[in-house]
Amino acid sequence: MSDVDGKLGAMLAPPPEQAPKQAPEQTAPTKDVRTRALRRWLKPVALVALGASALVAMDPAGIRERLFGSVAPPRPAAVSRIAGAWSTTQTRRTVPVQSTMLRSQPWWQSLGTLQGNGSAVAPALSIDDGATQWRLRWSCDRGGLVVRMAARQRPLLDAGCPAHGDAYASKKGLVRLEVQATGPWRLEAQQDVDLPLDEPPPPEVTQPGTVVTASGAFFRLDQVSEGRATVYRLPTGQSLLRLQDFYVSPNTDLEVRLSPLAAPRSTDEFFSAPSVRVSPLDITAGSMNLPVPDTVDPSRYRSVVIWCERLHSAYAAASLTPGR
Repeated sequence: MSDVDGKLGAMLAPPPEQAPKQAPEQTAPTKDVRTRALRRWLKPVALVALGASALVAMDPAGIRERLFGSVAPPRPAAVSRIAGAWSTTQTRRTVPVQSTMLRSQPWWQSLGTLQGNGSAVAPALSIDDGATQWRLRWSCDRGGLVVRMAARQRPLLDAGCPAHGDAYASKKGLVRLEVQATGPWRLEAQQDVDLPLDEPPPPEVTQPGTVVTASGAFFRLDQVSEGRATVYRLPTGQSLLRLQDFYVSPNTDLEVRLSPLAAPRSTDEFFSAPSVRVSPLDITAGSMNLPVPDTVDPSRYRSVVIWCERLHSAYAAASLTPGR
């Protein structure tokens, strides 16, 4: 055979057989079942962990502090609604209180009141480091009123009189104010704090003739709450409601109401019966005394309810059991 015939035969010859391709390896059915089962188990665990993480991050009732401690230093609770930094008859109270990480809805604590006629230099005003801001609630009768912080050119307030209003600032520590006026004026300083109020019971509750008419522990309705409510009838005939070791989820526009229901279990149930307002609730943590209005007879009601008018929500309640 010639070389040409050999090459032509090679070109026409059928291609050699190729090895058949192997089918891809199939995943074992048991492996898929196990994977799906594991995912179904991990999903609720992850949701629970996420919820717990969010709960601790929000730190209701100081849960994070109680479990893990805190990097931020604890601060002592306030012992009075009046710090008394300005008044000559009111001094800062030195009653020892336990330091706490628990926080309240921010509230305005009075630092005292000054009044005068004409220009004056006010005594130093001490603003707590933990205060978010402070304000002057001012009024004047005639002429003009200008108040400046020492070493600052721009006045804190500059008004014609008669007038009244609020002036806000954020400087912390010692603040010195210079007053320029041509007539009578009045200034009340207040600082915005989120401290619990650890208010002691008033002396009247230990006097002969004082009676505990009802008390009960708070329970949750729409929000977290704890503590105890106690109703006193004082020798004067006036009633006093004391909230002891109290906490409720912070918010604005909260109020304390008395309900004829023994144990309301929802907002709708609470709202189905007429209730009466005792007091606004600007402080949401601590122990505090709330005078009951003379027009309200607590013996006609069977529970204390924390109500949020803005959200139309019953936050918490305490059933009132007669006596202790």
